[in-house]
Amino acid sequence: MLDQSEQNQLFQKLRTLHSGDQKQLEVVFSESKRLIVEAPAGYGKTKTMISKVAYLLATGRICNPKKILALTYSVNAAYKIKKELSEQLPHLIQISNSNKFRISEKLFVSNYHGFCRHILKRYGYLLHSNLANLDLLKSVDDSKTEQITELLGISSEKALFFAKYSDAVKSVDKQHLSKFFNSYTDGIIKSFLEKDCISFNGILALTLRLFVNYTELLKFYQGYFPVIIVDEFQDTNILSWTLLKKLVSEESQLVFMGDSLQRIYGFIGAIPNLIVEAEQLLSMDRIVLEKNYRFMSNPQMLQLDKNIRLNGEHPANPTIKINAEVSLIYVNNQLEEAEKIVQKINYLLALEPEKPSKIAILVRGGGTNINMIIDLMLRKNISYFYGIFNEDSPEYLRFHRECTSQFTEHIRNDMRISKGTLNKFYSKVEKLFQDKTTPVVTSLLNLLEVFLYRILGDYSFLSVEDKLVLIRDTFENRNLKQNMEYVSENIIISTIHGAKGLEWDYVLMPDMEQYSMPNWYGLCGSCNHKSNCNLKVNSINENKFLEELSVFYVGVTRARKQIFFSASKTRLKANGTTQQANLTCMLKLPGITLVEE
Repeated sequence: MLDQSEQNQLFQKLRTLHSGDQKQLEVVFSESKRLIVEAPAGYGKTKTMISKVAYLLATGRICNPKKILALTYSVNAAYKIKKELSEQLPHLIQISNSNKFRISEKLFVSNYHGFCRHILKRYGYLLHSNLANLDLLKSVDDSKTEQITELLGISSEKALFFAKYSDAVKSVDKQHLSKFFNSYTDGIIKSFLEKDCISFNGILALTLRLFVNYTELLKFYQGYFPVIIVDEFQDTNILSWTLLKKLVSEESQLVFMGDSLQRIYGFIGAIPNLIVEAEQLLSMDRIVLEKNYRFMSNPQMLQLDKNIRLNGEHPANPTIKINAEVSLIYVNNQLEEAEKIVQKINYLLALEPEKPSKIAILVRGGGTNINMIIDLMLRKNISYFYGIFNEDSPEYLRFHRECTSQFTEHIRNDMRISKGTLNKFYSKVEKLFQDKTTPVVTSLLNLLEVFLYRILGDYSFLSVEDKLVLIRDTFENRNLKQNMEYVSENIIISTIHGAKGLEWDYVLMPDMEQYSMPNWYGLCGSCNHKSNCNLKVNSINENKFLEELSVFYVGVTRARKQIFFSASKTRLKANGTTQQANLTCMLKLPGITLVEE
């Protein structure tokens, strides 16, 4: 805790740092014990969080040996926050170089799985002795029945039980998860741990089982972490939410930060309307950040961001006063669209030839249409990074699984993290896939190389244990795609889901047509306006609309400077034939005026 004079100096720094943004200052200096912060992309969320942490530390809210627990959904986000905190906090509260380590002593920053690993490695022996060596256990996907039947030597019926539990996590089936919780965790202990294996969901579930069986351990952690900060709160799944609620006691101080319009992981278990649920269940106060700094110098992008959000707040009747003018390339067919996109890319790259811009082409999913753009770029000898990953595809899953397996074997023999040891590990993985030169494998090898390089550079401040956890969690969470932002290529082609959390100077969103954005499964298949795509939002289609609006919004907000849309009047079907295409309903939202290039 700082003395009064030092506190006053810090408070003045914070007021200066957030000058002109009353909502950010309100968050930083709030005395509310339970706070939800609605923080859209580009509104200064991380900056506000760091200042809030500085305020809490300076005012003595965290007495030795207690810590602030900072959690987030993704591995990438957790370590970005950890890096920002380690760099910025010393400047705010003027900690001398000799005392820098004390910052980490006051904070535990992780994703949910990293946090649970930390607990299981220390107290998991109470459930099974193998949990003491958690990092050496083989990671297994318990949703893959054939894999676990073969690996664990269990019946198909028993394997199906684990798969159904995994499906219940994704579908947020609270009744199923509660009813079979003990059976599931018993099964993980008896079937998985006995074979030196662990599942992704099992790490969270076994931590919950520890807290249920050993209430004194739960009370210890409730007291050890008097302040809990959660980032990306909207992406929390049901197991993580159950864990979080366990950690909250009557004395806990909470700060949850998220954006309901960026919840795009509903298909893998992100809980619908979680911000509202938490607000009511935990009696939380809400503050909404209001200033968009990313697009502050671009009035049209600023207006587009505002109008998309207004559509999200009142889908049936948004109150919009000023339309955003949106540039659209609208041509006759896919080949013309591909040619226009290539022209646009060349134009953007030529703007600053000495330091070419980073450009992303973002799509709802892979398919014939984006392949035509890729083919043209190949013919034009335009270098790009291929990032259209289907996270459930066998080669994507196998690559991360092999990385996990090879890394586990690697650290059995050598726990060091050095350039030499990481190069040796990379060579092992590369050799495994030397005969599999598909675009996906080639890109994943590239991402692995970039990731390992960042371990020695961007994350050099981490302890060896933290580096081991980061590497392991990245592989287990199938999260190598989050390094796309750092590849050497200036042009990245990715899905919007794969790009979440990343940013580029310019973003191009092609195929802005019916059945592509939104796609058939997202909204088009259930829409009654197939002839004109002028969607009317009502109580029946509102949830699906909001899910697709979130995907659209995340795509738009990956741009630091400008977004460009394109569409064609015909589209290619999967069988190669063409059909007439309607312009997507997302570009016909209230508040959008299209200006054709």
